[in-house]
Amino acid sequence: MKSELRRNGLLKLSVTEKIYALRKKNNINQEVLAEIMRVGRERISRIERGKEEYIQAQIDAAKKSFRIVGLPITEREIVVFLETLYHWRDLIGAKRLDEARVKYKELSNIGNLEPCDFHMVTLCKLIGIRFLIADNNYIVAEKELKNYEKHLEKMTNECKYHYYFNKGFLNARQGHPEKSLDFYLKAYELVENQKDLLPRPDGWLYYGIAWCYSYMEIPYHALTFWRKARQAHVEIKADNFTLYIDHSVAINYMRMNQLRDAESLLNKCMVTSESTKDNYYVGMTLYSFGFLHKQRENWNAAIEYFDKASKYLLNSSDNCYTSLYHKIYCVIHTRAFTEARQLLEYAKTTCVGNKLWTSYYEALEHYLKISKNMTSHDNGKIIEYIENIAIPYFIKQHDYFIAIDYYALLERHYEKINSRMRSLEMTKAIYGIYKRCLIDHGGRD
Repeated sequence: MKSELRRNGLLKLSVTEKIYALRKKNNINQEVLAEIMRVGRERISRIERGKEEYIQAQIDAAKKSFRIVGLPITEREIVVFLETLYHWRDLIGAKRLDEARVKYKELSNIGNLEPCDFHMVTLCKLIGIRFLIADNNYIVAEKELKNYEKHLEKMTNECKYHYYFNKGFLNARQGHPEKSLDFYLKAYELVENQKDLLPRPDGWLYYGIAWCYSYMEIPYHALTFWRKARQAHVEIKADNFTLYIDHSVAINYMRMNQLRDAESLLNKCMVTSESTKDNYYVGMTLYSFGFLHKQRENWNAAIEYFDKASKYLLNSSDNCYTSLYHKIYCVIHTRAFTEARQLLEYAKTTCVGNKLWTSYYEALEHYLKISKNMTSHDNGKIIEYIENIAIPYFIKQHDYFIAIDYYALLERHYEKINSRMRSLEMTKAIYGIYKRCLIDHGGRD
């Protein structure tokens, strides 16, 4: 056991050396320590010279004096404590935050161990930072991560892993997927290069990477990590986690136009969500079926599914706005322009004050205008808005495939008015997005 702990950087000092370091840090001389342990000073001297060893009762007395009761200094205590830390990590990942909060408070004295075990203190505090992020305490988490940044070089790889994971986790929660992915991939590189770095896999890393790739609409890489997340979470009891992954995989299948695979998985999601009576996932699966039929240009079927989804999705939520957006898009393609106009007016009244969705519905309003007057040469201002405002906004929001919808609209418009050069520009722009989302990241030209 000792050799294994030393190899992993977990046992750099002996128990005697640790108690000596703690004694010095707390300004306790041998006489006082002897009194605490109820032994003679000569015994302390012999132990510190390596002639004898402490027994457990003496270790316990010292720990009480140094205010490190419950913290590890012996080999056996380290093994048990590590298991406790990684169980705590799993509680945080499974969103059992009330239980995780109890452990956070129990380990509030971990800093007292720092004079003799920098690694264990750092590891514990980094898992504590993961709890702070999960508990939405971003300001404190960011401050503590900043404090550890200067210690990065002397951290063990295990601690570096948790540092990078936390940086990725925090950036994801704060809406910075590119930064998040950079840090997550640094953590991933560490575990790939050292397979036994962690006592057991951290499926939440794969989940985080998959989420970033999905958000950034890079479906091939997203699928790879969703599968890794599912495999790593076999033993994790998190509500509807597998259902969430299956749904996410189906969405990425649709982005790659693998519609049969997506449909098969959505059917599975529907059976699961209905059997568990989870209305949220029933609604999300119905929405995804609508999106599937939109991809197939089965406009009426798509509209029907979006209508069904709206009965389950919370009004004034992003999911509700998304479903309504795609429904109106499909209605426009059925050439029911009056209905589309009415739905747009309704949509704009429901999202007053929501800058994101106000912008999306305003873009869709311009989409409607061109669709009604495809061959008109008087669409200059509308086209200018779509090219210079709407499409850049979609790309900024990582909605690359929605940007393609608008480029395709302009492509059709320019074809209708015989502007071949401009039509070709739109074709090239569409190819550029496909290249970015699919070809450059795992797809084939």
